Amino acid sequence: MPNDFGMPFLLETPTIADAAALCAELGLSFVELNMNFPACQAERLDVQELYTLKRKYGIYFTIHLEEGCDPFCFNLGVRRAWLDSIRNTLTIAQAIDAPIVNMHLPKGDYITLPDRKVHLFEHYNAFYQEAVMELREMCQQELEGSGTRICIENTKGFTPYEQTAIAMLFESGVFGLTLDIGHSHAVGDRDIPFYQAFDRLMIHMHGHDAKGSSNHLALGDGEIDLAGRFAWAKRNDARVVLETKTIQALRTSVERLQRFL
Repeated sequence: MPNDFGMPFLLETPTIADAAALCAELGLSFVELNMNFPACQAERLDVQELYTLKRKYGIYFTIHLEEGCDPFCFNLGVRRAWLDSIRNTLTIAQAIDAPIVNMHLPKGDYITLPDRKVHLFEHYNAFYQEAVMELREMCQQELEGSGTRICIENTKGFTPYEQTAIAMLFESGVFGLTLDIGHSHAVGDRDIPFYQAFDRLMIHMHGHDAKGSSNHLALGDGEIDLAGRFAWAKRNDARVVLETKTIQALRTSVERLQRFL
């Protein structure tokens, strides 16, 4: 697997063709299609168009599931809908040879008691783990034998029950880890020991700078040890998305990238 650098789908790139053209212009290897955007919904993706863009620009695509995706929802109808959506995305990913499908773990609902918040996924953990197993089995069935992997991304720090769920997913070989270095910095890098414990599964990275809790800065505009993080990505042959939110910040990151390699 190559240690490639890519870009996210941006608000300023209204079409996938626009994103692909910018990716090639900047000398990057791939675009991470983000299903939060209408243009990147599985139902709207045209496999032939994506293959044409891949050939035209010499790039490829990864996919980021919607941030609201919740395949663990206690409402079975909603859970089935999310599982169907993920299944459709995995079908597209395999059709376009996308190596990575990235996903956040949903935190679910919580109840605020006088002295604490109680996360329902933790309190009703047997129901939660049942849903985790259902996701694992579906993804295993869909991806076994393919080159596509689902990577779990850190956001606000994994709770112990989430760490257990991720370890359950890792019992299938179709899962891996995405390390978002800005999200990690914002919570004091408290997930890093977990990543180190599953080091070989860290195969994808969201690379951007951060200052305190402010994320998605251009490389060099924050306080992260970028050289150390990118060296880790290189050791693992992990792909790195330069995950800024604007074209200008992306350009700046590309211009500065060599400083940190």
